[in-house]
Amino acid sequence: MIWVGMVFLLPILGGCQDNDETPVFQAEGYLIGHHPCVRDATVMTSKGEGKGYLVATIGAKSDTLMLFGVPTDLFAIPQEWHNSLSYFFPEAGRGMFKMSFSYQKSQESIGLQFPCNAFLPLYHLLRYADPEYIVLKAEKIN
Repeated sequence: MIWVGMVFLLPILGGCQDNDETPVFQAEGYLIGHHPCVRDATVMTSKGEGKGYLVATIGAKSDTLMLFGVPTDLFAIPQEWHNSLSYFFPEAGRGMFKMSFSYQKSQESIGLQFPCNAFLPLYHLLRYADPEYIVLKAEKIN
């Protein structure tokens, strides 16, 4: 009887791991904009530093993500795209910056750490800004 009890207690006492790790996702997508408050700033995330972009994923389950931590040297985004009042990049340029990336949900609320102009029409962005995601790895694709 003691052996039976030990067999059942071993996994509980020492064999089980705490599974609090945030799931990691893989996707391909392209940059379509930026967070209007963060603009061109390089941000620090729990996984490193990088830029923040609004990304449209492509594939069977396409989505739009607010993604922070994109490597700063991955793309050369024209500066005037970040200085406009719109958070979307010009329509003609949206498909120019494609990448393959792994990411996970952020627990940090990065966009809220930056002051924002009260006159910006943020109500359109709210559906994309929460939740935020953090890049773990990104590569440019053609």
